[in-house]
Amino acid sequence: KQWYQRRVRGSVPEMQISNFRKTPLFYVLLFFACGFIIMAFQSSISEESSLHDPSFGTLHVDINGSKIALYNYKPKHTPKRTVFLLHGMKYSKETWRSLGTLETLRDRGYRAIALDLPGYGGSSAIHKDFPRQLFLKEFIEFFDNRSPPVIISPSMSGEYAVPFIFTYPHLLGGWVPVSPVSLNTHHPSEYSKLSLPVLAVYGENDAQFRPKVEDLLSKVPGAKLVMIPAANHPCYLDNPTLWHSSLLDFLSTL
Repeated sequence: KQWYQRRVRGSVPEMQISNFRKTPLFYVLLFFACGFIIMAFQSSISEESSLHDPSFGTLHVDINGSKIALYNYKPKHTPKRTVFLLHGMKYSKETWRSLGTLETLRDRGYRAIALDLPGYGGSSAIHKDFPRQLFLKEFIEFFDNRSPPVIISPSMSGEYAVPFIFTYPHLLGGWVPVSPVSLNTHHPSEYSKLSLPVLAVYGENDAQFRPKVEDLLSKVPGAKLVMIPAANHPCYLDNPTLWHSSLLDFLSTL
């Protein structure tokens, strides 16, 4: 028995393994193996965070050679619909995060994607000859939209949204213009021919844009207009509660 135990303990495979553990190569391989396991674990966490965790940070996509920065707030379950949030000239994707709109939409089951428009925030500019409505089309189609998405377009972003809705209305499930520019680029009769759910939001004190919204967007069949009392041009900032409730009510009808 003693002879058998000595023979087993002294077998070549066990001796080789024991000796190998004492070599520098063993510790090098062990170091890399541990690093690989940690990286794989972090990668799985990062992927999950990018979908569900609002603190994950900025993501980027390439649209026609331009690097576009965005936030992607996705619910844990299959989203009801995707909502794309554009921004005004003095603002960015961060506006919707700090206001709580992204979190509000996500918590109600919607996928909310806020981007920095080309040349703003963390996004690079697009070529001057690249049509803005085509940029918006390519950006929207970059994502897997199970149902036609909704666009929120305040102020300056109307330069993208207005030509888009007249060129590609079939790609949208709804439009939420917030005192957008470029409304006058189309004749009033064209608005009456739009077949698209619209929630037009504007501020009571927005003397420059209120008349345009009330005159033109009211002509869209079935459009709902919401005036935020005592609010200025970026009316959603003056009354986030009314802004969010109006938005959610509209989305629930789609």
